[in-house]
Order: sequence, then structure tokens, then C-alpha cells
Amino acid sequence: MAKPQHEYESEAFLKKVEEYAKKGYTDKEIAYELDLHPATFSEHKTVNHPQIGEALARGRAKINNIVRQRLLAVGLGGLKTKRVSKRKSEMGGEEVMYEEETELAPNPQVLSTWLFNHDEEWRASVMEGKRLDVTTNGKDVNANPLVFVSADDLEKDQLDGLIKAQLGGSEIDADSGNDTGS
Repeated sequence: MAKPQHEYESEAFLKKVEEYAKKGYTDKEIAYELDLHPATFSEHKTVNHPQIGEALARGRAKINNIVRQRLLAVGLGGLKTKRVSKRKSEMGGEEVMYEEETELAPNPQVLSTWLFNHDEEWRASVMEGKRLDVTTNGKDVNANPLVFVSADDLEKDQLDGLIKAQLGGSEIDADSGNDTGS
């Protein structure tokens, strides 16, 4: 029987696996880095050597923690960024031409994503809101059935009356078509 390519349960091998996982590598990428076929790596981690799966989980937990912290920091804002513009002088040194320090504003998209994934009450309210028909302000859509009428079939007074009713009682200036606000 051929000698295995790696000592799959050795501390050195498991440390390599964990380090690759901590860098964000996928299982397939880790397999290639270890000079293994992805199917072989998958079989070793699930069937033969469950310690490999544990090493993957440890590495990914570390990177996930770092990403979560950074995501939340970006969402909350207040991160300082510095931009420096330099010019090389004829004497071989560098001269600072422009320096600017700014603070990132909070990012509402990141914050809403964070809340959706970490706050059950927020998620429930968002999901409930998705069911509300905002075009009718929550009213029954069939309360006011739509009627299609050609404007050619109406007298001017009838057309003005329909438009006035739709605008909630405002009058329309027949010449300009503008709402007079009365």
C-alpha cells in the first residue's frame, strides 16, 4: 500500500488547513494548495479525518469574526480615512502637496443588513412590510375598481370632474392643466 501524501491528523497539516481557511480559501482552493484533488480532500474531511473539518471551522470562524467586525464598523461610520497626495522633488525627496482626513458616514444598507441577520424583531418587521401594498397605503386594492374610459367619450365638464375627484377636490385650470389648489 502506498504511503499517504500527507499525515492528515498531524498538527502541522491541520494548522495549514486552518490557516488557509482563515485566509478565506474555499475547500477546493485549499485542496489545490495542499496538492490534493478536491474530491479526495472532501472525503478526508468528512469520512476519514473529521479533525480536518474542525480545523476548517476554526479558521472560518476567525475570518468571519473579523469580517463581521469590519462590516459593523463600516455600517456605524466614524472610520477615519486619510488621503495624501505627494510629489517627487527634483532633489529626490517627496513633498506633500495635499493631505485630507475624512470620517466615513454611517452606511444604512450595511446597518439594515446587520439588523436583518441579527435582530429577529427587525427581520419580522421587514418581512411583514414586504407584504404590504404601499401603492394603496395598505387599503384593499378592490375598494376603488379601475374604470377605463376614453377621454374622447367625455364632455369637458365630465373630464374636469374626474380629474378633480382624483386630486381630492382641487380644481384644474383648463388652459394650463395646472392644479389651482382649491
